[in-house]
Amino acid sequence: MANFAERLDLALTKRGFTGAQVASALTEAGIPITRAYVSQLRTGKQTNPTLQVLRALASCLQVSVGWLVGDDFLESGSVEDLQLRAATIGLSASGLSESSLAVLRGVVELARKAEGLPEEPEPTSDIPEAVAPLSGPQRRALGKRLHGLRLSAQLSVEQVETAIGRGAAAIPAIEEGRIAPPPITVERLLTVYGVSVPPIREYVLSLARGEREAAWYDAQSVPVWLATGYALEGRATVIRTYHNQFVPPLLQTEEYARAAITVAGPATLGQQTVEEALALVLARQEAVPRDNGVVLWAVIDESVLTRSIVGQHVQLRQLEVLIEHAKRPNVSLHVVPMEDPAYVPRTGPFTIWRFAEAFEPDIACAHGIDSDTLITGAAEVEAFHQAFTKLSVTTTTRDETFEMLNFHRERLSRSLGI
Repeated sequence: MANFAERLDLALTKRGFTGAQVASALTEAGIPITRAYVSQLRTGKQTNPTLQVLRALASCLQVSVGWLVGDDFLESGSVEDLQLRAATIGLSASGLSESSLAVLRGVVELARKAEGLPEEPEPTSDIPEAVAPLSGPQRRALGKRLHGLRLSAQLSVEQVETAIGRGAAAIPAIEEGRIAPPPITVERLLTVYGVSVPPIREYVLSLARGEREAAWYDAQSVPVWLATGYALEGRATVIRTYHNQFVPPLLQTEEYARAAITVAGPATLGQQTVEEALALVLARQEAVPRDNGVVLWAVIDESVLTRSIVGQHVQLRQLEVLIEHAKRPNVSLHVVPMEDPAYVPRTGPFTIWRFAEAFEPDIACAHGIDSDTLITGAAEVEAFHQAFTKLSVTTTTRDETFEMLNFHRERLSRSLGI
C-alpha cells in the first residue's frame, strides 16, 4: 500500500497541480502553508501534517483524508475550482471561427506540455474520480447557508466576488443552489465571511464535499452555531451533559420543553416563536438513537426536579419520564443534591461530545444566554472533562438517583392528591 507521500505525489501529478498552486489555494482558504512545505510532504521529509492541513489537501485534490493516509476505500470530493474555470473558458469560446479555435487548441496544448500534463486529460484508476455533482437538496442547503453567512458578515455580492476572484453572477448562482461550488471555494468563502471556528467550518464543508445529505438542521432558519451543534450531537458516540436549570433537552417531554422555551425565550434557539423552537427540540430528540449507539451521561441539579416552570402536572409527568429514561441501558443520570453538595462547577450548562473516529478529538460546548460556544482547544476541553468527572464521582449513584426521582414524584403526587 502506498504511503502518504507517495499518494500525495500521485494525486498532485494526476490532478495537474504544482506545489505552489496548492500552497496558494490553501493559504487563500485560511490555512497558510508554503510551497516548500508541500514539497517536503510530497517527498516524505515531513510526515506529520495536522488534521486541518490533511482535510484541506484532500478537498483541493478531490480525494478523501482516508485515501491520502492509506485507507483501502476511496471517496472523493467535488470538482475543483480550476476545472470550473476551464469550463468557463470553454463556454466563452462558443461562436469562434474554426481558425480561432485551432489557435486556442494550440495554446492549450502548449500550456499542458509546459505543466507536464498529457496532451489529452485521461481518467485514472489510481486515484478517486470526482464524484457526481451535489444533489438538488444538497446544493440548495449549501447555498442557503452560505447566503445566511454572507448576510451576517454584511457583505454585498460584489464585495465577495471581488474577494475570491470569481466572475459576475457566481455568488447568486451558488446561493440559489443552481451550481455547486468546489470545496476549496467554500473554504475561501468561509474565510471571507469570518467563520473561523473549526467545527462550524467543517459542518459547512462536509455538505460542500458531498459527505452527507442535507439534514433537518440545515434549514436556513437554524443558526449556523446551533446547526453545527446538532450535527456534532448526531455523530457523537458519547454525550456528557450538565444542566443546572432545566432537564436536558434530550430528556424533556413535549410539554416541559414548551414551558422551558417559553420562560427562556425562543431566541435562545434562534427562533421567533415558541412552536418553531419546540420543533427543533423534538427533531433533535428523534435524531438521537434511544436504545443503542449513543451513550448519554447526564448530570442535573436537584433544583431542576423541584422547580415547576409551568405547573405541577407537567412537572410530575416529566419526573415519570426521567425515571423511564434512567432505566435505559445507554443513559446514566445523576443528580447534584441541593444540601451539602461536594462539588458545584463555576459554570452554566455544558456538553462534551466524543466521536467514533480515533483521530477526532472531543469537543465541548458551553450553553450561553444567546448562543452556544464550541470549544476545541485541548486544554479547555480537558477543563470541562475534569469538571464533569468531579460531578460524576460526587453526585448520586444510580440507585440514589432512582430514590431521589421517586421521592420527588411522590411529593408531587401527594400535593396533587393523586
